[in-house]
Amino acid sequence: MSEPSPLQPTISAVEPSTGVEGGTIVIAGTGLLGSGTPPLVFLGDTEVRPSIASNTRLVLRIPSNARTGPITLMIDAQEISSPFTLGEKLAVDLHPVANPVVDAEGIIYTTISGRRGQKVSAPLVRITPAGAVEPLPAAPINPTGLVLHPDGSLLISSRYEGSVYRLFLPIGDMEIIAQDLGIATGLCLDAAGVLYIGDRTGTVYRLPPGGRVEPFASLPPSVAAFHLAPGPDGQLFATAPTLSNEDVIYRINRFGDAEPYWGPLERPQGLAFDRQGRLWVAAGIRGQRGIYQFEGPRSPRLVVTGANLVGLAFASDEQVILASTAAIFRVSFPPE
Repeated sequence: MSEPSPLQPTISAVEPSTGVEGGTIVIAGTGLLGSGTPPLVFLGDTEVRPSIASNTRLVLRIPSNARTGPITLMIDAQEISSPFTLGEKLAVDLHPVANPVVDAEGIIYTTISGRRGQKVSAPLVRITPAGAVEPLPAAPINPTGLVLHPDGSLLISSRYEGSVYRLFLPIGDMEIIAQDLGIATGLCLDAAGVLYIGDRTGTVYRLPPGGRVEPFASLPPSVAAFHLAPGPDGQLFATAPTLSNEDVIYRINRFGDAEPYWGPLERPQGLAFDRQGRLWVAAGIRGQRGIYQFEGPRSPRLVVTGANLVGLAFASDEQVILASTAAIFRVSFPPE
């Protein structure tokens, strides 16, 4: 089989092949300029103008009005295409600042957190699988971290009050379970039911079942939030984004000793482990922002491109829920 000529249009790679609005897609190939002019590029039915165009590389940003894939290039009289999965925007006009959470019925819980000290009438919402947004009957100020307890209640941190609440669903009763926690942000539960709470001024607290809150680990202060996730090895993983482009993911052992796990990363935020034990994190690397997946402590790969992503949660093995600073997206992956 003969090799294609240098000007014959071909697509060799689309990286990544999944994204949401604002994400950057890099298309590699040959003959991408055809007779010398940039090709027409479509994401589904939406035309997208490349920001960088050469015979071997196109760079384009996913517009907010795009709805479907694939990517199609119209080069001179030829048409070539490549599969692309575009995440579905489920809800807008929100303000998540950490991971959303998803229950067994596929209901998503997230926040309209507001500016520091701002009282929002319905700062907690649930989103049905069909995309209906419903307010929850509770109004803590600046809700930030969320975690679902095995008993069905929703645990919520307030970065304004420095407290953690338990919201009993669906009746709506709410109680304080911990307070005086500084700027309380990230939350997570480990397999033993221990709750970890991140005070972004520098402390990670632990609250064992039936016990009292106690300091557990120290991290560098964050300008945004501590984000926490229990690892499959029994250790705690955390991010503490700063204004630097050389942040890291931290790994904290059972004694509370923290060490860098991987870096540098640009403003790493929400993180979570999938059922295969792989770590996913919302972060940037060399200006390319989105969701990165780790296969152990090796260089991560960008699996979802997107702007302003702050968190994620797994709805199933094939579906990931993403939170940006203003919206919730649902991304489907083919079974592995």
